[in-house]
Amino acid sequence: MSDVLVFTPKHKLDYQKNYADFIAFAKNDLTLFGDHEFKAPLGTQKGWECDKWSWDTARSKKLTIVFGNSVNHSKYIPFKQPFADFAKAYVRYEQSLNHKDSTAWASSLVWIYNALEESAAQNDRADVDIMHLNNTVINRVEQQIRNSKLGAGGKRNIGLSFEKILKFIKDKRFKLDLQDWSNPFPRPSDSRIKLDEDSRKEEVEKCPSDYQMLQVADAFHKAKTPRQKYFTSLCVMLMCQPSRNTELNGLTINSLQRSEKGRLYLMWHPAKGGDPVKKWVPKLLEDVVQQAFDRLIDISEPARTAAKFAFENPNIFMMHDKCITPTDFPQDKPLTYNQFAKAICFKNGLDSNGTQMSWTHNGSIKWLRNLISQINHVADWKKDLLNGCKVSQDNEILTKHTHNPTGISIKFPSYRDLRSVVDQKYKTKDFPNYGDVKLWDCITLVRENEFHKEFDVKPFSWVMVGHGAVSDAMGSDRPSGEETIESIFDELAITDEDGTRLQLNTHQPRHWLNTKLKLAGEEDWLIAKWSGRADIEQNKAYDGRTQEQKSRLTKRIGHVANGEGVMTVAQANQFLSPYTSESPPPAIVLHDLGLPVSLKSLGINRSGVAQFTGLGYCVHNYAESPCVKNGDCAVCSDHECLKGLPNTLEELKNLEKLNEEQLEDAIVKAGDKVFGADRWVTASGFRLSKIKTIIAMMEDPNRPDGTPIRIPDELDPSPVKRSLNIDEQNVIPIFDLTALALSDMEES
Repeated sequence: MSDVLVFTPKHKLDYQKNYADFIAFAKNDLTLFGDHEFKAPLGTQKGWECDKWSWDTARSKKLTIVFGNSVNHSKYIPFKQPFADFAKAYVRYEQSLNHKDSTAWASSLVWIYNALEESAAQNDRADVDIMHLNNTVINRVEQQIRNSKLGAGGKRNIGLSFEKILKFIKDKRFKLDLQDWSNPFPRPSDSRIKLDEDSRKEEVEKCPSDYQMLQVADAFHKAKTPRQKYFTSLCVMLMCQPSRNTELNGLTINSLQRSEKGRLYLMWHPAKGGDPVKKWVPKLLEDVVQQAFDRLIDISEPARTAAKFAFENPNIFMMHDKCITPTDFPQDKPLTYNQFAKAICFKNGLDSNGTQMSWTHNGSIKWLRNLISQINHVADWKKDLLNGCKVSQDNEILTKHTHNPTGISIKFPSYRDLRSVVDQKYKTKDFPNYGDVKLWDCITLVRENEFHKEFDVKPFSWVMVGHGAVSDAMGSDRPSGEETIESIFDELAITDEDGTRLQLNTHQPRHWLNTKLKLAGEEDWLIAKWSGRADIEQNKAYDGRTQEQKSRLTKRIGHVANGEGVMTVAQANQFLSPYTSESPPPAIVLHDLGLPVSLKSLGINRSGVAQFTGLGYCVHNYAESPCVKNGDCAVCSDHECLKGLPNTLEELKNLEKLNEEQLEDAIVKAGDKVFGADRWVTASGFRLSKIKTIIAMMEDPNRPDGTPIRIPDELDPSPVKRSLNIDEQNVIPIFDLTALALSDMEES
């Protein structure tokens, strides 16, 4: 990546010069993609002249931008000049400046080009120039996007890209007479708030049933072959924690760890905006996850060994058990065709016509054709040298029909040549790293053709299993017209509940887990944290509850007035970022953010959410008994106040004043021998002692804000507790409750 250089327009009035300066700046001063080569139909292109630029992201994802209109996956029509120069300058500048890890930001270039091309044709111009961009063309681009068959999400992304390019053109002073244009394409609507049949169907498809998830568990149990064990283990990883398929590749031999308290957890690298996250493995799944983890380590070991060998032994081909040369065979000595075929693990057996296959059947492989042609200095070795002839054991070409020697030999690659092919095919730009870990530590690494039923595995190779392979293994539908690949469920004769083919995709376990968490009443901040999300708002896309379930269980995420306005959800999530499930946010933080306050945040070792009372939070376990205070929360030991909670202290002091008046009145009446007044003195005094105790604890300067405060157990002689606590029966009678209350009223 080149050093970051920022283009600053120098001309206030001559916009054409600003544009020309920018193109020259991008061509001559920026170096990104300068060493890029691309084999185009008309010959090899280099650097700036390439019609395709590719790069690897930090996570080794391959991205490509085509400067042209695609006809199909391999053909395209290049952009005309001078628009092609603008497109390349814009991409080189933005990529150099911001290190983009996607191509969505440039997606509107082809739409702008098509609109400009139409405008050029209408005005009898041969060139397509960004400087001819005007309001008519802008409106044409918008209309083309609007009339396209793209979904709402696709239209929005292109609109955002177009808006960004227009702003760029204005900011760099290429053209200032363009209308203000804002992306008119909204975010896709959330179908889960709709009640129509299509929306309900979409919801069901996204969130798998419990039966389907149980079948995944059954498949893991029944798995016998390496393919079955590998992919069911990946499913276990997706089921134990709400993670993405792409995040699986970040799992290493050190990812599964055990805490000091003995709990298992996994370190995940989120795919969308986040630092590595510690995710606790549910206790019920610890044994299964450990077994799945061990399986992946075992299956990935040969590929990890190959990757490490390539790093530690540059220019050396890794010999394997299928090689037929001696162990001391020179790396630079040309191989015979049999030695070459065995080393590269070409396919054996019968071809589609039933003919025994030789290595020459594999000559259609592009890299092989190029390599042997290059060694023999011909354009196409199969046509120029063989032309239907056979090859002898000594590499000599035999005549087509009589198989007599021709005296012409083919030169075959050496092990050193094969090693160069290995480097080209399997080494990524960041090799030996995969993100912030070493590639040979990744437990999802496999060899090429590892699970292929026809082709032999290549022992010298290493690849990450792609999304498509995992989807195929889970039975996900392929695009129309493509052959369905047998899934692990097909292999194990596992079907859906109705007996049909079981079909899942890699994202469904994530939807299922998130839905289960919502049904359990878990806090949204913790769901987002556990899922590796950067924004709580993203939870909505994974909420697969029915409308009936939502109406009963949904808890509103509020916003807190911070004195300067209203805190947004994104700000709230950022505020919560330091906290984890092991170290959750304090109760007062959750209260201030309008989020449900968990019992655990109040120091109660029990799952669930505390109920806000106005003074604090009720932590009573209603599964054991009903409320025994009849809602009198202020004097209940199952009620917790939070120091620093707005208005709590003021309300307690109001209660204190009221109860002081009631106690004084009761004392006067007791002196007058009013029947029952003595009991009112005891009750009011005891009540007042509790309120004063809470106030004193709330005002204690040694207690920080947010400290949960509850009535001490010795001030709560409940009949229930007396029946459960023998020691308490011996303590309570010695208390002089009236004296205790009155002592707090005396002057010191």
